[in-house]
Amino acid sequence: MGGSVSTSTPKLLYSVEKSHINDLITKNCVVIFSKTQCTYCRRVKKLLTDSNVPFLAIELDKRDDGTNLQNALHEITGARTVPRVFINKECVGGATDVEKLQKENKLMEKIQMCEGRHI
Repeated sequence: MGGSVSTSTPKLLYSVEKSHINDLITKNCVVIFSKTQCTYCRRVKKLLTDSNVPFLAIELDKRDDGTNLQNALHEITGARTVPRVFINKECVGGATDVEKLQKENKLMEKIQMCEGRHI
């Protein structure tokens, strides 16, 4: 019985951040949660830029709430590492996942599924 208290408590944590993340990924086709010094983050941003894919980059290390956003991303996606890349409201993973989508010619397909959101 005591376990139900500990499992329900984390859901209340980061609810503001989760709501903010949900708002960003709902309004934007491609969102990258990134850190400015991260090599993998730079790689995925370069890949998207070179593919002429507009994206919104949220630089967690430049925000006061960056740690809380990263903790909320961990709860949402199961991973705390950056980049966390969302396409069409779905977390597709990190840099190697996006590179794999590109290599398999599935990246643009996913992006073209975005309708009515900023691309």
